[in-house]
Amino acid sequence: MTDPEMMSITARNERSLSEHRSGLRTGIVLGVVSSVGYTATNLALRQVAIPDDFGWAVWVTALKAVPAAIVAWVLIGIRLQKNLPALPPKPLVGKLILAALLMQYGGNLCFQLSLSLGGLAITVPLCFATLILTGAWLGQVFLGDLVSKKTLCSIGVLGVSILFLTAGADAAATSMYKDATKLTIVAAVVAAGVSGFSYGACGVMIRQLTQQLSLSASLVIFSTVGVVALAGHVLAISDHGEQLRILAMTRVHWLPLLASGVFNAIAFFAVAAALRRVSVTFVNVLNTSQNAMCAIAGVLIFSEPLTTPLAIGCGLTIFGLLMVDGGKKPDQEQAIVAAETSGRG
Repeated sequence: MTDPEMMSITARNERSLSEHRSGLRTGIVLGVVSSVGYTATNLALRQVAIPDDFGWAVWVTALKAVPAAIVAWVLIGIRLQKNLPALPPKPLVGKLILAALLMQYGGNLCFQLSLSLGGLAITVPLCFATLILTGAWLGQVFLGDLVSKKTLCSIGVLGVSILFLTAGADAAATSMYKDATKLTIVAAVVAAGVSGFSYGACGVMIRQLTQQLSLSASLVIFSTVGVVALAGHVLAISDHGEQLRILAMTRVHWLPLLASGVFNAIAFFAVAAALRRVSVTFVNVLNTSQNAMCAIAGVLIFSEPLTTPLAIGCGLTIFGLLMVDGGKKPDQEQAIVAAETSGRG
């Protein structure tokens, strides 16, 4: 190979590597945006969390899905106008609906119920720790994902963090609900755990079902099911007087309700875009900042108690998530580096 040819190959490889690294930087920014967006969503949801009011929790969860549903249908319309594949194929619709129900009821609704019973400092880290544990387990079972020794160690740390967070749930539940009992505390912990498990399981299901789908095709099912199923649930379980009460509360809390939906939609699209550029593990690591931000906000804004077990549990959760092995470099970057090395050799 002549020197000019070698220089040309090297220049192309360096340009490609530069573009790829630029994409990685963009992915990091998007990951941070998603973390901040989800934190803002959680703060808004905490502001409208009311203990011992199941119907209100269902309604809040339904309204949170509205902005994402609107955006998804707009994207579907744009793709239809451009004669691009828009809606998911019929064989996948039923499975997507089941996954959406799991996410909405097991994930979002249980998260809101846990917030209303245990507050931010308990719900967010417990949910996040359980999500990572579930994702690692089910990913290995159903997707063949390898779990490194480093990740196994991080899972052990997360398991210990759950014990500390559970130990600190008593004070958190009492601050949320003065009449909290042992059953209330158990319910807060279980709801957060079910939420994290559902999110983790749903993530695995999405990876299996939506590899060939556009973002809007999958999002439109998840968000629309959330609005229709949960709003219909409220109508089914409440009489006319109860519905009027919920609507009156909606008018009072319209700003945080709107904020929760808007920030949730922003965070969802940001994390989806980030996952196109960086690994799932790395996005999860970026999102560990939610634990610290939510814990601080819970103490400073909502006067939640920061007890020693809660502080240790939050710290262990962040440490455990940072320990998760990011794995090897993305295939694209490895290929570029290998080609560059070959060209220079």
